[in-house]
Amino acid sequence: MKDNITVPAVERALDVLEYLAEADEAKTLKEIADELKIPSASLFRIMKNLVFREYVIQSDKQPVCYSLGYKFSQLAARFADKASIGSLVRPDMEWLSRESGQTTQFAVQRGNDVIYIEQVLSQAPVNLIAHLYTPMAPNISAGAKCILAQMPVENQRVILEKCVLEKNTEHTITDKNVFLQELRLTKERGYGTDNEEFSLGVGCIAVPVMGRGGECIGAVGITGRIDEYRDGEKFLFLKRLVEEAGRKMGERLLKVSLKANI
Repeated sequence: MKDNITVPAVERALDVLEYLAEADEAKTLKEIADELKIPSASLFRIMKNLVFREYVIQSDKQPVCYSLGYKFSQLAARFADKASIGSLVRPDMEWLSRESGQTTQFAVQRGNDVIYIEQVLSQAPVNLIAHLYTPMAPNISAGAKCILAQMPVENQRVILEKCVLEKNTEHTITDKNVFLQELRLTKERGYGTDNEEFSLGVGCIAVPVMGRGGECIGAVGITGRIDEYRDGEKFLFLKRLVEEAGRKMGERLLKVSLKANI
């Protein structure tokens, strides 16, 4: 059963896209309207928007026919790129998880959002499991802090204006100006932290994974009990492990990039 937040126009647009994806040939407006039981006037407006956004291709000949556009290929390629990065860095993530005894996650930027695309659980009795491919609030993730910290300040402000800084605990930073200072500190020291900002009793440290041109490809981090992060000697040990994993990932991704250019 559809819930109360369903938007009819969006539902119809998605129905159209799914219908065209399954069709063996281009379809006329009448064929689509009859098959999906959408009023012609409403369907015409939907098709104009889909054509404008390149999700649908409109033929030049009469009668006008519609087929799925190339935008989906672009989106699929971007998704595959992110997925392939996850598989490439997984060996280093498994090493990091074994050495640290903590859950390891790899995050990337997607538009204005940061998402986890890969995760390796530790052998510990309890693991904090992140939701993959789900946008996260930047102020509750060490990895997100690392990625945002590599951006120009003006880009950081644009992203913060479009998101909500969730307050999960009393330690969570929700003031955007204070959070900008946190991003500056993250950039200066080369790593980001989560000190019970996501959940009480949980800590995290992450570092950016940098590309050949100095661009931030993503961020790798580990998550465990907060007491391990408040022990100075243990924290330095974990920090060295994460930095080593980030360096290995950068080198691995660079080799793949060089091979692709040969």
